[in-house]
Amino acid sequence: MNKKLIPLFTALLLLFASSQEKLRVINLRIEEISAKLLACKQDKSSILNDIYALELQTEAVVIGLNKVDLLMADTRAQIARKQKEEERLQAKIRSSQDKVRRILRVLYKIGELGYVKLFINIGNFDQLFRNYRLIVSLMDERVMAIREIRQGLMKLQKIKAELQVEFDRQNNLRKEQSGKLSRLQGLKQEKLELIAKINRQRDFNVRLLEELKNEGENLTRFLDQRTVADVLDRVDFKLLKGQLAWPLPGSIISSFGKKKSANFNTYTMNNGIEIKPVLSDEIKAIGGGEIIFCDYFKGYGNLLIIQHAGNFHTLYGHCDSFKRKLGEQVQVGEVIALAGNSGSIYGKSLYFEIRQNLKPLDPLLWLSKR
Repeated sequence: MNKKLIPLFTALLLLFASSQEKLRVINLRIEEISAKLLACKQDKSSILNDIYALELQTEAVVIGLNKVDLLMADTRAQIARKQKEEERLQAKIRSSQDKVRRILRVLYKIGELGYVKLFINIGNFDQLFRNYRLIVSLMDERVMAIREIRQGLMKLQKIKAELQVEFDRQNNLRKEQSGKLSRLQGLKQEKLELIAKINRQRDFNVRLLEELKNEGENLTRFLDQRTVADVLDRVDFKLLKGQLAWPLPGSIISSFGKKKSANFNTYTMNNGIEIKPVLSDEIKAIGGGEIIFCDYFKGYGNLLIIQHAGNFHTLYGHCDSFKRKLGEQVQVGEVIALAGNSGSIYGKSLYFEIRQNLKPLDPLLWLSKR
């Protein structure tokens, strides 16, 4: 896979996996992000690379928070088990103490010379044997009950020490989580400041436009190399021009075609449109086909591409997360992703393209009128 692309953290896998498997996936993802951040440091002149690095760091913190949450849940479960064990042991100790009290009451009633009285008052050897057995059993039971109490108290002390260790671990995890949350807020602020700088300084804006142009060419080359033999939906897109459903409800914040910047007197060529979501962040496939890309692409953020019949492609960028996976067949209207701000300088939005034979088309001519 192109080193510029970044695999998304698969939340769906974590949803159904065991705690141990979740932790393994999280640790693997942290290793991947660390390696990509190291590679990012080699290219300090790229604005898109700066955005990419910030988003990598943000994802690393989010995954770190998921890891802390997982560890905290495990610690809470261990504490709950230890507390139940403590409660059972306390009940057992109370039972042993009650048993000792009953034995002591019996022995008290017999009196200090009780053993002699029992032997004097016997009527026959059978009664002597029964009295002897009673005394021995009372003494043995008392000794065993006291031993149980002593062992229980020692075990109880051990459990309380283990509980204290778990409580301390929980507090340390809370502190770690608090630090990660602060770090996450700082990264988000860094991205906002970088975007403000791009919009404020002409040289930054021009550099960004050039980088976006280069990444657009990289995307076209990728699509040119990727072909799919067949797709599930054989509906001809040409027959649906002007009738296609919108990928999500929202307002247009950037339209298709060549645009002039009012601030810097520069021109950009938009191959798609930017939609700011309203009411819902759910992104739906506008037609059936196969997902041929589902990953991070510089300039487009988390990008999902569907190939449709007739060599049509639809592209959905700046996603927050994906709901479907690479290689899956999707039907029209299926939720495929959630809108986000990955790779975006507009905030939360959906970047949407329609292409036929790799040529970008104006989506507003193909989507239904509103």
